[in-house]
Amino acid sequence: MPDRISSQSPLERVLLFASLALGFLHAWLGRYAMNRDGMSYLDVGDSFYRHDWANAVNAYWSPLYPWTIGLVVGAAQPSPKWEFPLVHLVNFGVFVVALFAFRFLLHALLTFASERTVDAKTNNNDSEALPEWALVILAYSIFLWTALEVERMFEVTPDLAVLACVCLTAGMLLRLGQCGALWKFALFGLILALGYWTKAILFPLAFVTLAAGYLWKRSRPGWGRGMAVTSLVFLCASAPLIFLLSHQKGRFTFGDSGKLNYAWFVSPRTYWRNWQGQGEVPGSGTAVHPTRQLLRHPPLFEFDGPVAATYPPWADPSYWNEGLQGHFKLRPQLEVLASTVPSEARLLFRGRPELIAGGIILALLSGQLWLAGLRELWPLVVMSMAGLSIYLPLLEHDRHLGGFVLLVFLTLIAAVRLRPDFRKAGACVAFAVFLVMALGTADYTVRVLTNHLAIAGSGPNSTRQDLVAAKELRSMGARPGDKVAVIGDGASAYWARLGKLRIVTEIMDTSMDRNQDSKQFWDAPEEVQQNVYHMMAQARAKLVVASCPPCPAATLGWEKIAGTPYCVRPLP
Repeated sequence: MPDRISSQSPLERVLLFASLALGFLHAWLGRYAMNRDGMSYLDVGDSFYRHDWANAVNAYWSPLYPWTIGLVVGAAQPSPKWEFPLVHLVNFGVFVVALFAFRFLLHALLTFASERTVDAKTNNNDSEALPEWALVILAYSIFLWTALEVERMFEVTPDLAVLACVCLTAGMLLRLGQCGALWKFALFGLILALGYWTKAILFPLAFVTLAAGYLWKRSRPGWGRGMAVTSLVFLCASAPLIFLLSHQKGRFTFGDSGKLNYAWFVSPRTYWRNWQGQGEVPGSGTAVHPTRQLLRHPPLFEFDGPVAATYPPWADPSYWNEGLQGHFKLRPQLEVLASTVPSEARLLFRGRPELIAGGIILALLSGQLWLAGLRELWPLVVMSMAGLSIYLPLLEHDRHLGGFVLLVFLTLIAAVRLRPDFRKAGACVAFAVFLVMALGTADYTVRVLTNHLAIAGSGPNSTRQDLVAAKELRSMGARPGDKVAVIGDGASAYWARLGKLRIVTEIMDTSMDRNQDSKQFWDAPEEVQQNVYHMMAQARAKLVVASCPPCPAATLGWEKIAGTPYCVRPLP
């Protein structure tokens, strides 16, 4: 096999089309899946499509991803049956963008490795990078692992778009190092701003990238001026969103998601919805406009307010949690770190042990030359480490880290340089790692296809029963825009989204035990239940939906929705 391949080589074309096929298959397998974040993204997208700017922009959900969904769904106007599959088609489109962004980064790394080999020969050094075909097959196997397993195609989140932004940022920085035309620096600034519009966490990380990028080539003539152009374009392109959010909140902010997650999961650890102020959790702050608690036993909340959405408390958490204050406290912070640090270590070192083993062998074969390569690529190492570190004090989900995991492993293998005696061994190691990772990706795909995943419940869920419930509720007289009540978890009431209904009141226990949400209601005396129905009706809810209780006697006045686990009761 030749050492060098062109960008249009048969090998890469095969890998590219295989990646597209796998991405489409995963999107199709999860076409009826939905998650609570996804329902909020759909609602924000709807607001954007109908030009409801007050609800199209909020300080919790970054706008670019939901606006893209909103444009597609709004233009297509799908039936309930096809709404979620259409959203997953959009997700597949994001996957395609991420794939080509990855390819952009890969070819920047290949050019970098090729230039290093030329420089080495000029200096009478016989060391070379891994053969390009070996770098390509390793890179594609790492991409498929991060894009399909770490990110997971069936989740309706912008994390694949974040991966694309990370790849574009790193690839553009490398290309600037090779040829720093002024327009490319301006484009680099636009890419950084695109990342911020995609997810707020990329705003502070952009300053890390700018600092690392400036220090990387600061001795080169014109580099400082170019990075100044990048910074100016980035700030100008980010300013409209910062202005909108700051104007909406009446204070400077580039986003409240980090602040709220710190208060929810670190200190003072309030519940993420229906927070009622420091009377509920001492030291948490004064609630400016919380949801309204109508009853304590059972806990009944009402939120028919300015946030127009399927489930308002999660459509704009920054509105309902305005006034919530997070506080640094050493003990809870250490408790969180005791969870997040091992979790990231598991992802990096146990997620793909064959990749770690292969990387160690290649580093040993390369020796000091590998460290020299890392020194030349240190800005990419800093970017990836900053991305992996920024979530540690808060809350870590694997899907948040996919782009940074991809970048760190690509950088590590691109830094490998081998002397003639070790080139064949290095190529064999790369091919062996590729084979094992390819088999792992195939195995994961089969497990998703057959719903036999190693961790039960980690695959795509199905909203088919929610679709049935939405159709049945419509046949019972519920119309789009009608207000309804729920007993239980309103954030996962996908039937309401499919039926275009608005949840305005719910019974929800503020403890972490979801089973208590409905249990308090079903165990309450008849007069208490009747009082709950009366208050729900006063909130202008036309009907109430709940998961059917285990005791049939408790469902007097309720009607089972055929083919679903739900029961419905009209309200007076």
